[in-house]
Amino acid sequence: MTTIRQSRPQSRVEIEKRDAREALASLPAGSISVLMTDPPYRTVDRRGSSGKLDHWVSSSLSWRQIGDVLAIARSRMRPDGVAFVMTNPDGLREAIGAMERAGFIRVRPITWDKVAPGLGGGLRHRTEFVLVGYLPSSRTLCGADLVAVPAVGPGTANRYPTEKPADLGRELARIANIGRGDFVVDSFCGSGALLIGAAERGAKVAGFDVAAAAVKRAWGAWPNRS
Repeated sequence: MTTIRQSRPQSRVEIEKRDAREALASLPAGSISVLMTDPPYRTVDRRGSSGKLDHWVSSSLSWRQIGDVLAIARSRMRPDGVAFVMTNPDGLREAIGAMERAGFIRVRPITWDKVAPGLGGGLRHRTEFVLVGYLPSSRTLCGADLVAVPAVGPGTANRYPTEKPADLGRELARIANIGRGDFVVDSFCGSGALLIGAAERGAKVAGFDVAAAAVKRAWGAWPNRS
């Protein structure tokens, strides 16, 4: 598989077009401080045409498949590491099971209040979840298990279709007290927005995605910081 790697000179940011399994397996054991990712889970309807989802996401994954990726990440984490994995309400039960099978303990949700309900009819979702997966010696997290961060607005023609707000990543970076010396990884980085807060706090960050369009989007939208 062809690997496309981009890194800003003298920076601590790296974005690669690379399969998550391959990329994580290539990292040294004990290297990842924080995994922060929004996987392409099947409980999101990715068939819509307004955002041309097939241009960004080649296929959705079951939570069992995602769990296999999380297990590789778990094997590469530092003793004080922690994982933040996003899911919607429909996939909550399966996502918790996937994280537990991957070797994370005390899996618990942080509720993300998106401030406004999603599009569509019927009972719409105003919240999503960020699952926290601990290790036996994980760092202490500080904050609350409810965060209110406005979601990226509707209209997917010119942006990543499931793009998360950079402020959500900033809030998670604050909760995990990420700083210099940390290595933060997003194995399904999409737009790359979740990594921005960690980089702003001085951490080294790496994002991987199989879609060339996503890598281009992530790198083009990245703040011009060294």
